Amino acid sequence: MSNRQQIFASLKEKRTQSEFWVNGLLYACLGIAFLPITLWVAASANQQSRILNALLVLVMAIFLLVLYNRIKVQAPLTLNKSARITLLASYALLSLCIISRQTIPPSSEVLYLISSLIAIPAYCFGIASVLLFIFGQGLRRIIYTATGTFCAFILLSILMAPLDWPLRTLAGKWSGMALSAAGKTVELGVQGSTASTPSQLILMVNEHAFHVASECNGFGVILTSLLLAVLLAIYRRLGPIDTALNLLSGITLGFLFNTLRILIIVLLAPSMMDHYHLMHEIVGTITYWSCLMLTWILLNGPVRNEPRDKSLDPADADS
Repeated sequence: MSNRQQIFASLKEKRTQSEFWVNGLLYACLGIAFLPITLWVAASANQQSRILNALLVLVMAIFLLVLYNRIKVQAPLTLNKSARITLLASYALLSLCIISRQTIPPSSEVLYLISSLIAIPAYCFGIASVLLFIFGQGLRRIIYTATGTFCAFILLSILMAPLDWPLRTLAGKWSGMALSAAGKTVELGVQGSTASTPSQLILMVNEHAFHVASECNGFGVILTSLLLAVLLAIYRRLGPIDTALNLLSGITLGFLFNTLRILIIVLLAPSMMDHYHLMHEIVGTITYWSCLMLTWILLNGPVRNEPRDKSLDPADADS
């Protein structure tokens, strides 16, 4: 019986049981409580292509993990031990978030921010519990990997606004140094803002002006390569030192490929002004996916069937 058939057979069997509907009610309440976060993630992905791209890459990476692990569904639609633990953790953190927001005054900005951020791991624990309930223990390793990485994704997405200008400045400086080494005349400066237009970071190369815009800050490729590093660190169960090296590698590769993208665009621009936007998109796409593929390979992402995880054998599964 295929995994899908097993889930449908279990649904047919359990839909007459009151316990199944009680569990469904618990998850429905969580879904309602976390609806604002779900809507925020959807709106952010819709408004910012770099967040949407990072989310799509995360989904593709999880698909590869499932593909190369030959997953088998075990006792689906059951509130197994892992599903219970993550469900309790989600409700506990959600309660802590609500209580702390009611007791901590908004004037205590740091504490108030921390209390608000508690909702994010609570949200991810809730997603993990739903998936463990539906698919059973067989996907435990991948579910923990996916939800842990998704938690990092949300936290990093929140940091995008305050990190935008520093990352743009760093990208402009790195590109300027590389272009200067190539014999180009380079100046990096800020164009004054007005009531209708914000400040712009301008890179002057041989008297040609290039606007280092938000999409040039590298956050798209840096965020995505960092997420892959987080995902593979969790999946491979790396220790603290190896995890730190993974994260450093992901950030470094993102910065390097973003700088490379800017260099190529600046060098090609004088001879391709008639097709500048097309060239910009092509170069951006090639460098983006090249960075992600290199990150996956260098950080030991699976490219063939993985050895079976013995800890998830049916005989060892808890109930």
